[in-house]
Amino acid sequence: MKTTLTTLDPADFIGPAPVSEPDSPPADESPVAADADDSGTDEAAPGQFIGPRVKLTVEVDAETFDADVDAAFRKLAREVHIPGFRPGRAPRRVLESHFGPEIGRAQALEEAVPRYYAEAVRDNQVDVVSQPELELTLDGSEGPVAFEATVEIRPVVAISGYRDMQVEIPSPEPSDEQVDARIDETRRQFADIAEVDRPAVDGDRVTIDIEGSVEGKPLPGLSAQDYLYEVGSGGIVPEVDGQLVGCEAGDELSFSATHPVQTDMEIDFEITVNAVSELVLPDLTDDWVDENTEHDDIAELRDATARQLSFGLIMQANMVLREEVQRQLASLVEGPVPDAMVSGAIADRMNELGSGLQQRNMTIESWLEATGQEPASFIGELRDDAERGVRLDLALRALAAAEELQAEEADVEDELERLASTDGRSAEQLREVMSDNDGLAHLTAAICKSKALQWAVKAATLVGPDGDAIDRSALELPSPDGAGSIDGKNTDSDETEATP
Repeated sequence: MKTTLTTLDPADFIGPAPVSEPDSPPADESPVAADADDSGTDEAAPGQFIGPRVKLTVEVDAETFDADVDAAFRKLAREVHIPGFRPGRAPRRVLESHFGPEIGRAQALEEAVPRYYAEAVRDNQVDVVSQPELELTLDGSEGPVAFEATVEIRPVVAISGYRDMQVEIPSPEPSDEQVDARIDETRRQFADIAEVDRPAVDGDRVTIDIEGSVEGKPLPGLSAQDYLYEVGSGGIVPEVDGQLVGCEAGDELSFSATHPVQTDMEIDFEITVNAVSELVLPDLTDDWVDENTEHDDIAELRDATARQLSFGLIMQANMVLREEVQRQLASLVEGPVPDAMVSGAIADRMNELGSGLQQRNMTIESWLEATGQEPASFIGELRDDAERGVRLDLALRALAAAEELQAEEADVEDELERLASTDGRSAEQLREVMSDNDGLAHLTAAICKSKALQWAVKAATLVGPDGDAIDRSALELPSPDGAGSIDGKNTDSDETEATP
């Protein structure tokens, strides 16, 4: 099989200029169109952007194609009954005499051309992003065959500014107020309740008689006497907390509120406030700490609490750092991006969502109804997210190329071993399977993008909410005993990034 690869001039088809040209006009927003790139035409629909394209000219010699014709006749022999022959045993010449030689050739073309195309794509390392437009150019009654495949490829972009990114992250160190608040949570577990002669505030406990009804009929579960309720807890409906703030013992409240589930239903409330109480926390002393916690004194409790809070704050800071770096990288890709890539990313997200919902016996339609989302709004957000993913994909590939970040053989082997640990097949088996399709190419690209993201995360300048510089060592997780960072590592993820 012989393949010739030709890069097409954008002027050869109708549509906006390629994404790599900085002066490209922005693409108009358009609704999601299924199979937008399967129209079989070089003409761009309104609002769509067609990226760079190549043409694969594939010539298959007569001997190679005849082997596929033989295979087609063997398949036909298993499907038809020829008198005098057992199923699958009728020779080709007999089948040709019954059905004509053209039937085997037609079947071979249908089944072999997609395989030839896939082989040509792999051999020439063509990074396709859409379905090909196939056209047979040589298809006689015998001999060789040839076809042309026109396909859109992933554009190669250049980005600048990725070395100068500044990222604001929440402080990874707990404040004194946060430590105090966490210790107070422990103190509340040992608190006493004392009645007070003042209006109720958030955090107080009120003893109430409550009755909720709809059109005069009491609602089950909303009638109680001397019920102890925490003001501001949101345990009933927000309107209850709003009414109780500022009330005093002896107050009688009458008001209506929207049902929390059935929004077209109004609940009428009658509440009598019997008492207002406040929590009285125990004094924070060394003796109290020693008697009621696993620590000896206040200083030890504060140190342990600060370390405990640090885990969550450091994880949060690293998550914000990673997300913000991805957002900024995506924004560095200017101009429109190929609609075929966006549509593909949308399809991937829809398939992922559909699979998850199927496990919960839900459809996307029922999920939208349950969550109160409008389909048009959901599709718009989905498209925006998909486009951001495409821009991030292009940016990460551009960064990897610029910084010469490559997937070494050891990287590929490590990733195959990781995949094999959950797949049930060996790493070598996975490699063999991936070699027969585009799996290894996708895996290698994912490793390069992961390295690019790690590079960008480590290169970013970190600042806190007040603009003060944050040392990167502050993002290392402390060990539980306070002896230092865990294994000397920070929380930058080493997992392969599969975007978009």
